[in-house]
Amino acid sequence: MDFYKYKDNKKIIGSIIKLNRLNQNISQKTLSKGVCVASYLSRIENGDLIPSEEVISIIFNRLGLTFNDSKEFLEKGINRLKLFFESLHFNEFDLTNEIFNELESQENDYITSPLVIDYFLAKLARYCSTPNREKFESSKELLHSSFELLSPQQKFLYNFYVGVDTLNLSDNKSIGKEFIEEALTYKDNGHCYYWLSYAYRIENNPIKSYDCIKKALDFYVTEGNIISIMSCYEKIAEVHFMLDNYSDAITYLKISLSIAEKLKNRYFIEHLNSIISWAYYRLKEYSTSLNYLKNNTGLVDHRMLVPDSITKSLIYFSLNNKTLLKESINELQNAQSLEHINKDLANIIYKLFTIYIDDDNYLKNPMWENLLIYIIDSMHKLLELKKVFITLLKEYYIYNRKYKDALFL
Repeated sequence: MDFYKYKDNKKIIGSIIKLNRLNQNISQKTLSKGVCVASYLSRIENGDLIPSEEVISIIFNRLGLTFNDSKEFLEKGINRLKLFFESLHFNEFDLTNEIFNELESQENDYITSPLVIDYFLAKLARYCSTPNREKFESSKELLHSSFELLSPQQKFLYNFYVGVDTLNLSDNKSIGKEFIEEALTYKDNGHCYYWLSYAYRIENNPIKSYDCIKKALDFYVTEGNIISIMSCYEKIAEVHFMLDNYSDAITYLKISLSIAEKLKNRYFIEHLNSIISWAYYRLKEYSTSLNYLKNNTGLVDHRMLVPDSITKSLIYFSLNNKTLLKESINELQNAQSLEHINKDLANIIYKLFTIYIDDDNYLKNPMWENLLIYIIDSMHKLLELKKVFITLLKEYYIYNRKYKDALFL
């Protein structure tokens, strides 16, 4: 083991020791006992110095590590990690999953090699925003504890994927935004602007959201990143949704749908059909709205703005077609709907429309008000849908001459 070939990059040895020590939950005091003082080990881990080969050998033995730095292993590992991040950048998720499965099967080799940090960054990226929280959080903690060992590019990747995960899964979106902004200090990047646009939409700032998504689009066009270009047009449409400008939104959504059809990607096509349908519903063009839904098969997609079952229910409610409304509300608990609304909320929406079906004088029924308030208070993510239920509650207040309540909605 020729550790001294890394004497000019002490961080490599330091990162292997530190990340493996933390991964095994061993304290510096325990690891350094009888070898060196804990403060000396700390300097090794921080990349401040490289000790004698004897000291490193003892530390590696205590950690149960075999140093992997063969030319063949490193060349293959570097190429696979590079392909993983490049494929992820271009949204080739099937390929990235395949590559990472291969990387993960050799985890013990990677974490005892000079590629240890890059491996944990790949693991962070792979499990970002997924239900496998333990793998994401453990990678995040290890990298955070060794942050001073990361290169600027590695710090960019860390901040970006932690930011995306936080924006997707945390209630405190402002922290996610801060991570994305920090990532931009290391690298100007289209994906960062894409997610900043999302953060500004949450903050109800359409101007900054639009500026960011346009910057993202410029990057994607330069790169030829087709899937991201398609997604950008969709997000531009969502900015127009914020302004209730559904006509212009449809223009951008149709561009996105055209790309999806050329890619022949069923998930993208059905997802965009759903959003376009919603836009036509908001324009009260109900026949066109239903036409966009007729070929959808109910694919479960976490990206949807509004489940198809709710769009159809609202259309039949607007058309006063109680027969078809009865049919559509029976779909409120299908898999696609429950991806976005929990069973409790699905039941409440079902009860709301049942009141309308059974009671011709529903606007005088206090349960109509109570259920609408419950629905509105329970909706934290489906903001477009929330706007519609707020409008229904406002109509109830005006009908019952509660003008002050309507004014303050």
